[in-house]
Amino acid sequence: MNYLNKSESAQRCDERDRQLTELYCEIYDNLQKRRVKNLRQVALSIAISTGTPRYHVGFDRAYIVVPKLLNGDKDFDFKSNVNREMWLDLTKKVKYLITQGKMSIAKAIDIVLDQCRASQFYLTPNHAWVIIKRELKRMNCRRPYGRTN
Repeated sequence: MNYLNKSESAQRCDERDRQLTELYCEIYDNLQKRRVKNLRQVALSIAISTGTPRYHVGFDRAYIVVPKLLNGDKDFDFKSNVNREMWLDLTKKVKYLITQGKMSIAKAIDIVLDQCRASQFYLTPNHAWVIIKRELKRMNCRRPYGRTN
């Protein structure tokens, strides 16, 4: 995929979508060999909760949100509970680095975004399934991932 004309945010979303789809397909194939019932739902649940190599947010957005959460901003509005969980998890890691390493918020955010693994894909099952279907279509995949035959 050509990332030359894409924003950092769009690049991170593309990366997340590809990683999620690849993980889902791998899990699906393994579960299919074991003849697991409700294969699509189980594979999707495992893929979402397995985690991702990074947080898929940009530094600029994190530098706006994390300091507000560190300062106890109770009025901060999140799109969803899943989104809230992601920001709280990221903020927790930043706070740990600040207190342990005596570094600036900016440096701690940079380290967390660059080097820390996210504990899960912060997506609802419905959103994750939409992403996976779109990615499989984009890859022109004819495999029966999730079809009920």
